[in-house]
Amino acid sequence: MDEEILVNPYTAIRLFARTYLAFGEEVLKDRKFKVTREAWIAAMYLLGRSKSDNKDWWLAPVTDKSGSPDFYCYSFVRNKSDEHTVRERIKLEVFEWRKEEKVDNLLEALKRIKLDKIIDPEITIVCYIRRDFAVPPAVELKNQIEKFSVKVKDVWYLGNIDPEGKMWRVTQLYPNNMAVDLNYDEILATKESYSFLHAYRGKSDNVIYEHTGSQVLLTPEFKIQKI
Repeated sequence: MDEEILVNPYTAIRLFARTYLAFGEEVLKDRKFKVTREAWIAAMYLLGRSKSDNKDWWLAPVTDKSGSPDFYCYSFVRNKSDEHTVRERIKLEVFEWRKEEKVDNLLEALKRIKLDKIIDPEITIVCYIRRDFAVPPAVELKNQIEKFSVKVKDVWYLGNIDPEGKMWRVTQLYPNNMAVDLNYDEILATKESYSFLHAYRGKSDNVIYEHTGSQVLLTPEFKIQKI
């Protein structure tokens, strides 16, 4: 693993909030903020996952032109037997299902936009439902997805579950069902201890990671800059 700069999910969410205050609705529409929007989706998913698995997750945007995944996400675990640090990785693909999309069925949107195009048993897909939509029960959706020729690891969605936009739900649809609720006010009020990590491969495949302090900045377009 080459040296990487990894971003705390809370940092990604805070960046989106600041950028929206500065640029307004442009953030939701302009392609130059695409990674910022997708990082927000990824961060919300990771915070939901953290509540479930009790692990700290970090994300890094994929900057090459391969097209997939959108992010690599990592959690670092110290092996008690030899004190080496190992990493768990998620290859994350995210997308927005907007009200402008002609497809008005969640399963059809998942199938057309992602499931028909991605063949990678390590990919995790997260769909952000950005439209008014009454989501059917997760068990029902899981049964329908199992009828598809699914070639990814798992499928999730992120959606707002109250009129004021305070409560959000991260739901796994495939291969299992689970749901985690997030309070957005609590997220914005949480101050992360560290915003960025350096991560690189040490001797004997030991993964080394170090907090960067204030040596890194994120632009509104989610470009990582070293100071």
